[in-house]
Amino acid sequence: MNDIRRIMVLGAGDLGRRVFHELAQGDRGRHVRLLGRDPETTLRAANSAGFCALQRGHGAQVSHALTDLTDTDRTAQEIAAFRPDVLFLAVSYQSWWQISTLPEDAFKRLYAANFGPWLPMHLVPVLHAMRAVRAAGSDATVVNAAFPDAVHPVLAAAGLAPHIGIGNVANNVPALRTAAARQLGLDVADIDVRLVAHHYVSHRLSRHGDSGPARMGLSVHYAGEDVTAKADVPELLRWLPADYRRTGGLAGQTMTAASALSVLEPLVDGRDAHVHAPGPDGRVGGYPVAIESGRFRLLLPDGMTEDEAVAINLSGQRADGITEIRPDGTVVFEPAAMGVLTDALGYACERMPLGEAEDRAREIAERYAHFRDRSCERAEALR
Repeated sequence: MNDIRRIMVLGAGDLGRRVFHELAQGDRGRHVRLLGRDPETTLRAANSAGFCALQRGHGAQVSHALTDLTDTDRTAQEIAAFRPDVLFLAVSYQSWWQISTLPEDAFKRLYAANFGPWLPMHLVPVLHAMRAVRAAGSDATVVNAAFPDAVHPVLAAAGLAPHIGIGNVANNVPALRTAAARQLGLDVADIDVRLVAHHYVSHRLSRHGDSGPARMGLSVHYAGEDVTAKADVPELLRWLPADYRRTGGLAGQTMTAASALSVLEPLVDGRDAHVHAPGPDGRVGGYPVAIESGRFRLLLPDGMTEDEAVAINLSGQRADGITEIRPDGTVVFEPAAMGVLTDALGYACERMPLGEAEDRAREIAERYAHFRDRSCERAEALR
């Protein structure tokens, strides 16, 4: 039993269930536990994952438990009782894809705000989870899915940052590798890329094929050799929303789940890997990262310094609607981005100390629910 590797998935929403299901398809050396809030959803998800694993001949142990993130003591008790080696946080008050379910005009109106002004909706649940991790005395490697590009540097100010994030910068890497292999006439298995990019850039690349007003860093490697000079990078990027476009919205979370597993499985299995991930060790934005003996090391494009990589990500942070994350964790928002939410929801916030995040999240949730209901009523009346 001492050889069993334990991984806990905290959050039984769409992404948490997808990742839990895939982790459960492992071998007998894993015990995977789903920790959710809703009894019916959590039970069904755990049973489904376990039964599918049995059907496929796998033998990972599967279990589940219940908690509410706002109950720090209960959550800490569950973490301490399970003693996870790896803890995956799939918690958010409002997943990124939810506004895509609005009527089209309402969606476009909110989409213009970018992601930064919505930060409290992702920050607060992760804050609750990390307080529980500390209360549990857990030494698990914590991997977070909720806007790590900004959540991690904010929480780092309070010593509560998860170790690393998933998604965002990673989600375009397979398409970039495929496009580079096609352009250079090489086998994609021998192609690697190193991409430095904030959430804003990753989001924009798959839709517009460029980084917009933000900067990005990209190098292409063939069999370990930097071959970027042989590639037409602007053409590679233009292929992403064209020949290599992929499913978006809720259904597109298959890509985010795959990006999560690219980080989680090496950690669970105790092997080294080269991945892409946002927020490693509390940093802003996304980076190529080497996982080595459970630790993280930046694997930047040749010749790029960490200061340069951070500057690239800060340009994306501003484009995403966040002017600054101060050393004490206070967030200053871009006026134009916040103005979109003010116009649509009546919500305004120039700057947010960490201590105000919970009230801000509650206010956004209430105002968004009202906006959603009115938008749906108008759309229904026009049918």
